[in-house]
Amino acid sequence: MIRRHVVEAGLATLCSLVIIVVLMMWWAGQYAHFVMTAMMVMIILGLVVGSLIPSIAVTWLVIGLTTIGSAILLLGYIVMETPLKLMLLAAFPLTATLAYFSRYVIGELGWLDRNRKDIESYAAYYNQVVKLQTGYNANKIYQKEVRFIIKEQIADLWIDVTAIHWVHNQQFRQFHHDDYNQALQQIAHVLKERRLPSEALYFLGNGTFLILSYHLPNITFAYQNQSTREGLADLLIGKATPQFKWGHLKVDDINVTSFETLESVMRHIERDMETDIVVEYLRGES
Repeated sequence: MIRRHVVEAGLATLCSLVIIVVLMMWWAGQYAHFVMTAMMVMIILGLVVGSLIPSIAVTWLVIGLTTIGSAILLLGYIVMETPLKLMLLAAFPLTATLAYFSRYVIGELGWLDRNRKDIESYAAYYNQVVKLQTGYNANKIYQKEVRFIIKEQIADLWIDVTAIHWVHNQQFRQFHHDDYNQALQQIAHVLKERRLPSEALYFLGNGTFLILSYHLPNITFAYQNQSTREGLADLLIGKATPQFKWGHLKVDDINVTSFETLESVMRHIERDMETDIVVEYLRGES
């Protein structure tokens, strides 16, 4: 938020600099040719100093040159109107100051560009809307769990992978764009409240949430799913109860070699989700 305001202020400074330069040149053009030349020299000098010189040196140059210029124009014998003298005096410090602030903003934008990879990396790891980690982290954790399942077969380890997909989320986003993020936050809140602290929650995008449950007894896992279904059924999004597709796969020492990557697990789960929709449809017809 603060950086956005800095950029906005900098763009306003750049716009002000251009307007002031144009106005000063237009005003100087109303007088003799040498006045316009003097004004152009002061503006160019101010732009060069403000763009290239360090801030402390800019301050001292502004003070020094303004003092010298005041002594020459105001105390010396130069036939020139007082408003024009003041404008010539103001041309250098004004353009130098605005050019320095413009350079500061360009530097800020440069910082953003230099750190773009870090920003994109952070966005890839963590979703700011639902406050959950993304599929990148889920894949790393799953790979680590798979290694332990393969290595420690005597320990009888397993992991339950559950995906919950908000059906028609893209249609809702198209017609209720402002409420879409809030709806995702409501779903995420239910998952955070209903799932155990030992379970890991992730957001894969496109209205899909992922739950990794480590070594939970079947009865506990079933209870957690039922509790989650009840919590989601109580939601109201756009004055309607949202629909969800569920998919699940238990990965253990028996089938782990067939599902060594999260991508392979998600392919199986997506087929499971389609089956879930068909079952729900048949129940509705009955």
